[in-house]
This record gives sequence, C-alpha cells and structure tokens, in this order.
Amino acid sequence: MDNILKEQIKEYCKYLQDWNLSYEEYAKSVGLSYTNLLILDVVFKTENCTQKIISESLFLPKQTVNGAITYFYKKGFLKLEELPENRRMKTIHFTDAGKKYAESILLKVRNAEYKAMEKLTKEEREALLKMTKSFTEHCINILRRY
Repeated sequence: MDNILKEQIKEYCKYLQDWNLSYEEYAKSVGLSYTNLLILDVVFKTENCTQKIISESLFLPKQTVNGAITYFYKKGFLKLEELPENRRMKTIHFTDAGKKYAESILLKVRNAEYKAMEKLTKEEREALLKMTKSFTEHCINILRRY
C-alpha cells in the first residue's frame, strides 16, 4: 500500500479519535461515562425508544444498555412503558426531571457542533459532507465484498 495513503488514513482516523475523545472528556465533565452520554442522546432523539434500538444503533451489548437505563431510571430520569403487543418489551421515556437533565447536557453538545460547523464556509461544509459521504460509501462497499 502506498505510504502516502497510509499516512492519510492514519491522519483521518486520528481526527476522528480526537473528536470522539472530546465527547468523552465532556461526558466526564458532567459526571457521565461516554457510553451513558451516547445512550442518553439516543433516548433523547428517538421516539418510543427501546433498549434494542439503543443496542443496535450504538453497537453495544444489551447488558451495557440495560445497566445505563437502570442507572438513569433509579435517578428518576426515565420511565418505562410496556408495549401492548409485547409486554416484555418497554419503551423508554424521560420524566420531566430527566428531560431537563438531558437537555442541559445534550443541548451543549448540539450547540458546540453547530458552532463548529458554523465556522466553516458554506462551500467547506458542502465539501466536508460530500467527501465524508463518498469515503464512507467506498469503505462500506469494499468491506461488503470481503
């Protein structure tokens, strides 16, 4: 493999790792693990969220998701409602206190993302999205052939 390509891949991956690290540092600053921050975000963005949805969207084991949901439930931030068609499955909803808590944490994240994107010109944003989409699609298609 071409050394320039190797270095570019390494550099790109480092940027992604740095970005994820910033989320992890933020999570710690608000008293959460990175995983719990991600789970909180999925619940916040997903109507009628279930542990299965969280597990599948974040590629996390069911036990990890269950532990986080139990943690937030015991703090009074979540309530669980049985699905009529499957009483073993429950949807996850915020309590009023939980919604306030989640908003106080997650709106800062969204605000940071917004401000960061806003620093780019319209052309830079479009190029970023176009190139990220292209790289991702190529990588997915190549990996599917293996």
